[in-house]
Amino acid sequence: MKKKIFLAHFLLLGLTQMSAQFKTTIPLRKDVVHGTLPNGMQYFVLHNEWPKDRADFYFVQNVGAILEDDNQNGLAHFLEHMAFNGTEHFKGKGIINMLAKEGVTFGRDINAYTAHDETVYNISNVPVKNKVLLDSCLYVLHDWSGFLSLKDAEIDAERGVIHEEWRTRRNADLRIGSQLEPVIYNNSKYAKRDVLGDMDLIQNFKYKQLRDYYKKWYLPNHQAVIIVGDIDPAKIEQQVKKIMGTIPMPSNPAERTYESIPDNDQLLYKLAVDKEAQKTSISLNFKKKKPLVQDISEYENSITEQLALQMMNNRFREYTVNNETALLGAGLNYSGLTRLTSFFTLSINPKNGKLLEAFEQAYTEYERAIQNGFTKEELDRVKENMRNGYENQLKNKDKISNENWASQLQNYFLEASPVMSLEDETAFVKEALDKVNIEQVNKVFRALPTEKNQVLTVSGPEKEGVKYPSETDYTTIIKKIKEQKLEPYTETIAKADLVTDKLTIKPISKKFEIKGIKEAKGYVLENGAKVIIYPTTLSQDQILFSAFSPGGVSLLSKNELPSSQIAAVLAKNSGLADFKVTDLQKQLSGKTVKVSPFIGEHYEGFSGSAVQKDFETLLQLTYLYFKNPRFETQAYKRIIDYYSNALENVNDNNSKIFGDTIALLDSNHSERTFLLDKENLKELKFDDASKIYKERISNASDFTFVFVGNVTEKDLEVINKYFGNLSGNQTQEKFIDHKTGTAKGFSKEKLIREMSVPKTSIYVHLENKKVAFSDKNQIMAYMLSQLLDKRYLDKIREDEGGSYGVQTQSSLSKNPSPVFSLRVSFDCNPEKDTKLLQIVYDELDNIVKNNVSEKDLSDIKQDLIKSNQQNIKSNSYWMNIIVDQLKTNDKFVSSADYEKLIKSISINDIKKYAGEVVLNADKVEVVMRPKTDQNTEK
Repeated sequence: MKKKIFLAHFLLLGLTQMSAQFKTTIPLRKDVVHGTLPNGMQYFVLHNEWPKDRADFYFVQNVGAILEDDNQNGLAHFLEHMAFNGTEHFKGKGIINMLAKEGVTFGRDINAYTAHDETVYNISNVPVKNKVLLDSCLYVLHDWSGFLSLKDAEIDAERGVIHEEWRTRRNADLRIGSQLEPVIYNNSKYAKRDVLGDMDLIQNFKYKQLRDYYKKWYLPNHQAVIIVGDIDPAKIEQQVKKIMGTIPMPSNPAERTYESIPDNDQLLYKLAVDKEAQKTSISLNFKKKKPLVQDISEYENSITEQLALQMMNNRFREYTVNNETALLGAGLNYSGLTRLTSFFTLSINPKNGKLLEAFEQAYTEYERAIQNGFTKEELDRVKENMRNGYENQLKNKDKISNENWASQLQNYFLEASPVMSLEDETAFVKEALDKVNIEQVNKVFRALPTEKNQVLTVSGPEKEGVKYPSETDYTTIIKKIKEQKLEPYTETIAKADLVTDKLTIKPISKKFEIKGIKEAKGYVLENGAKVIIYPTTLSQDQILFSAFSPGGVSLLSKNELPSSQIAAVLAKNSGLADFKVTDLQKQLSGKTVKVSPFIGEHYEGFSGSAVQKDFETLLQLTYLYFKNPRFETQAYKRIIDYYSNALENVNDNNSKIFGDTIALLDSNHSERTFLLDKENLKELKFDDASKIYKERISNASDFTFVFVGNVTEKDLEVINKYFGNLSGNQTQEKFIDHKTGTAKGFSKEKLIREMSVPKTSIYVHLENKKVAFSDKNQIMAYMLSQLLDKRYLDKIREDEGGSYGVQTQSSLSKNPSPVFSLRVSFDCNPEKDTKLLQIVYDELDNIVKNNVSEKDLSDIKQDLIKSNQQNIKSNSYWMNIIVDQLKTNDKFVSSADYEKLIKSISINDIKKYAGEVVLNADKVEVVMRPKTDQNTEK
């Protein structure tokens, strides 16, 4: 978590205690309305206008799984679920139903999480014009504080949901984490509380055990209300005092205690393996106590640490990219481990079978920096990047989200992390960057590792015949490298011009309009390239860029398809012109610009962004991607190494087997469906990939370049300077529709797989190619998925307790030809999979034969309208609208007309449309079950 900073000229008024263990000398930003109610509850209210007319409500509990007794393991998380299953003012699903009427959706806008040390609830994107709704949200927070119903029947119903969440999350990474935690946490209480808990206890705990935890720990003095949005803080503060101030405080409240991790003098080591693991990782960790007081010197030190970590990570990237190494990657980072402890970590991702070589290479580069320090040139670059980042944030401060500020205020409440205005923060960062020198950075970097509290962890796949190195093997390498005198790092490049070609301004051939979007202007350059400029004031200094040309991989032969998968990746990872990729990164220091090529199924092109001062750099990079791309064999080898590593244990990767099976059935086993595996990796060829890129990204005549945001007609000259000088042969390509959709009828496949944790994965796909496209039909296609999503939530998750959640997606696309698609997927209890799969089909049948709920349809309409009102205020929305319109030649639908369309859709419309698209749809069904004695013979 990024620490917040503060101005040296602030008047410091002594320590402000935000929690029992952390304090700060840094005043909270002045416009935050903050106080403590008589019952001990704190509140923070901040006016913020992104998004406009919306507010976020957060309820932060300074309690979590670490406070559970042994007979409550997992109940903190269980309690979080129960907060949505009935309270004093909102019976049953009353919270969810009340908010859904206003377009505030469970899962997306209404959610919560439980951790070891805290439990946090949120209600986001709440419309603020309805004052009654704002009070209702406060009453939800009021009830979460201490008025949950916790009815026996609701508790019993949730047991299955929790178990299915455990089943879904219990993957190889989580199982490896469970093996490592006793060592990482040094057998402290943290090692005995994994948040999700003990499933035997979850299935069998007595109601009183849950209520005891709730009564003991959900107290006002452990809680904070955080409200950020387009609201009047003074009025909200009055309501907070009125509604939350009445919550009583027990006479003898339990004291919130904090667990420490015991020190270890000697290095602790743990190897963790799992049969389904897909990668190998090595981590050398240094446990460090978090500073209990946040003051000026502490933050200045944290800035210096950030600079050092960035320089070291830049070195790691340069080393792995430019050399033949045993490393796939390496990096240094800081992370929070517990409330009182952080981890400073050297992370290493080795190639399979090369653990010791990779560890030695990464540790050597790390020790090289420890011994010799960093260079002034390196420091200047990361300073420039940090300074530039803050300046750009400040320019676009009106687009900092409610969620961002709420998260900062949460950290202020829990750990006294300073929160200040962006103006003050930026000013201090600049001041600190001006003062810090290379000697200070090197001194701080050398102080990061500790002599004590070291933990070395290694994880990877459990395979027959694979032997992992021992702890001694690693410690021997560390000792050997530390005893060497390593040569200093040397700088490899100086600043140079990106484009050295002599370019002249070309004439504009003609102008054209973008239908329905008056301010958007189109131009055809002399070489045939089209340019669209749409100036907006939606963000103070943001320019979004998109470019596309019809064709994509659809124009390639079957034999070229494998290499096409890496063509754009190869170009992006090789650099441009005379600059290899790491040198290019140095050239772009201090610039806010990015651009990436892509080659998709039907289009090739670019996506990117910049601020106005770096706009020309964006154009230069795109120009070079056309005129002078690089294709380096070293980059190609790294790509192949990455895939080779990932595919090493692919036969044990159930997710990939499941996904590949789906891909084949969804495309009717088309010969153009390329699935990467160990055997066909050799089909990804360097020469073919280079050739494909140069063929697809070459003819500017066929490209349309779109700019949205802080760009005007005045910028057309510099756009023309670069794009007008690109080669163009005036030919216009069209993509080929290979019609690789599902087979007619019903295609199904059942997979039986070995699993460490038994679960069934279900995928159902309906596809109808005999449909008409219209804006209204497109809206109704989306509505169908939302209606089904609600039904599956009720019947599969809530009634049956059979799945943690069902994902339902539907769409009506126009390009390359109209297709309706509906996908349903979920993991579930194998003992219930047949019944749950039948529910999927029953509800599909039900939505065709019976009227949908008026309330459910109204909620979805409200959500769509609310989302649209929010979306139209972002540049990305307008970029998507313009690009889609240019590709499909559709007419523009105004926001007002779009909302009218939404409101016009009736229950009969939905029923009729469901009948048209669902009844005659082709179907795909893939079910993956665990291998058992019963199904082995099937």
